[in-house]
Amino acid sequence: MFDLDEQTLIEESKKHLEEFLQKEQRSLATFTGDSTLMYIPDPRLERFLLDPLKGILYLPLESFLDEKLDENQILWHIYYELAPYPDWKKQAKKYLNRKRDWQREIDRMTSYILARIKREGLEKDQAYQPKIISNYVRKEILDLLHLLDKYTSFLRVLQMCPIYRDEENFKKIILYMKRIGKTLESISQMPRHRAFANSFLIIELYKMEPKVEGCVENPFDRKVLNRPFFDFIHYGVVRQINNDEGIIERDPFVRSFIFPVFEELWRKEIDEMIFYKSKEQKKEEVKGSESPFEQSNISEIPNSLESTQEEEEKILEEMLDMEEQINVSIQNTIEGKVDLTPYGISQTDQQLFQFYSNKMKSEREQMRQFWEKLIGDAKKEISVKKEGQVKGKLDINSFINSYPDFIEAEKKGNYRNLPIFNRYLLEPQTDILPERIEISFVIDNSGSMNISKIESARKALAVTLLSIDDFNRYLKINAEHLNQKVEVLSETWFFGSQYHNVKEFNHRGGREKEESDIIRSIVKLDGADGATDDASCLKEISNGITSLQERELKKGKQMKIVFEITDGASSFPGSTKEAIQELLSKNVEIYAFQIGKNNKSNEKIFNFVWNEGYKQPHGVMIGEQVEKLPKELLKAVRKNMESIFNN
Repeated sequence: MFDLDEQTLIEESKKHLEEFLQKEQRSLATFTGDSTLMYIPDPRLERFLLDPLKGILYLPLESFLDEKLDENQILWHIYYELAPYPDWKKQAKKYLNRKRDWQREIDRMTSYILARIKREGLEKDQAYQPKIISNYVRKEILDLLHLLDKYTSFLRVLQMCPIYRDEENFKKIILYMKRIGKTLESISQMPRHRAFANSFLIIELYKMEPKVEGCVENPFDRKVLNRPFFDFIHYGVVRQINNDEGIIERDPFVRSFIFPVFEELWRKEIDEMIFYKSKEQKKEEVKGSESPFEQSNISEIPNSLESTQEEEEKILEEMLDMEEQINVSIQNTIEGKVDLTPYGISQTDQQLFQFYSNKMKSEREQMRQFWEKLIGDAKKEISVKKEGQVKGKLDINSFINSYPDFIEAEKKGNYRNLPIFNRYLLEPQTDILPERIEISFVIDNSGSMNISKIESARKALAVTLLSIDDFNRYLKINAEHLNQKVEVLSETWFFGSQYHNVKEFNHRGGREKEESDIIRSIVKLDGADGATDDASCLKEISNGITSLQERELKKGKQMKIVFEITDGASSFPGSTKEAIQELLSKNVEIYAFQIGKNNKSNEKIFNFVWNEGYKQPHGVMIGEQVEKLPKELLKAVRKNMESIFNN
């Protein structure tokens, strides 16, 4: 045996843990919905430390070594710590606003206690002032919500990682919970309402309902909608987990079914309390009784590896700050408050961009609502035929498989509960989406583009590029809802006598580069590029598709869409049609919008290039009503995205 010193052992353990986490990266990304989150073991930490600004979860290597945890146990602790993380990313503000959202309940319970204090004639006693009582009530309610968050986290791990339901792994979880004081015995030492709040996790762990001391009727003996109280709550929470729902759905559920029982038990305690004047209270404390409004320390669990309630609040504040900084950064860019001169964008350019951004605010907001609905609809319920059911239509295969049970039932004359039928049941199903969606805008910048056409094209580009940018952020936030990573990238090309790429696919170019390119796409459109040679530009886009990307497009792992805006017929219609056919053969979707007054010859050329000889038309003639361009372009973007996400 090698005699390794402590530092060497720590380094070896750290290396081993890093290798293990690397292997589990995909599982962790699926669970958290964040493939960018990093996991770094830290030998100095005793519990987890999440830094949302850096995107790092620091792991308590020292505690892992002290507890001699195996890989499965370590992974469970990571899952348990990060279980609320996907919902935190979406609803950080909602979590932090709980004090305000539950103010009605806080005020009601505070008034109830103050009324009791008044009846005792102690309303002027410094120990029973409204602020003290209000703080006490607020903390009790927030502690309840935190306990239910932890309960939800526990169930989420079991739902998404069934390995921890296995007896051997579950026993190890119970050992940890016992070590941090989550036991049946601990419940008996608590006031009734706190015991009730802690009982949900205790029942999950030990499969038995604890006796809530001082209650004539155990609250868990009640029924809700004719179902046992605990079963109703358990399946309600599990259903929300399976539907990827979070605090938005959980808190109303708690308010409707859990808090009324919590409040009832709490009020009974208040009714039974013996109140003393402050000086007399001190004498009673010597005898061992605690202050009736002593603050609970639910979040301060000794030897726990997970973050405390206070630490979680700090994490949420940092996440909200980060989100607000991003929004401020975007708004500052729109308003010209960010220095983009290193990217060739002047203050005048930013002011012009702000003008078009403000013009299209309403349309952009409508697109935001569309994106939210699109993401929400991407996971839906469908009817799936299920065999082996106890009700429904007779199913031959199920009947054959259960034939021995049928014979036995025939002897008894009781045919109930035989799984020999089939039924259609609703099951959630997530669409398999492309990992990458590229959208190219090919814009006519020839000399025939007059002021009204340029104005319309600028508006259309501004709202569409900004909306795609919004959509990409929503996709990152909701990656866990879609159960996969999807990114939508945009680029812009101008063509005239020549062509050039104005905006690149900036997925790694940085935020300021992306914003600069969006601005450039709007303000540099000026009708100064000569003739209408769109063929060369389309061929360049086609040539940029690698053989690997072509295979990905064919398999549906990627999508590529091209939108062209032109004011007339192509200078080289044959070459343009050839380029379109080449793009279509590579599974690229391509569309064109013609704006401005046209003669019959140009209309004929446009239809030849974009509409004739295809299964479906690819060209839309808007004509002199150029102001319709933004609406038509957004309509085409929505239609294509719906076909991808609701396929």
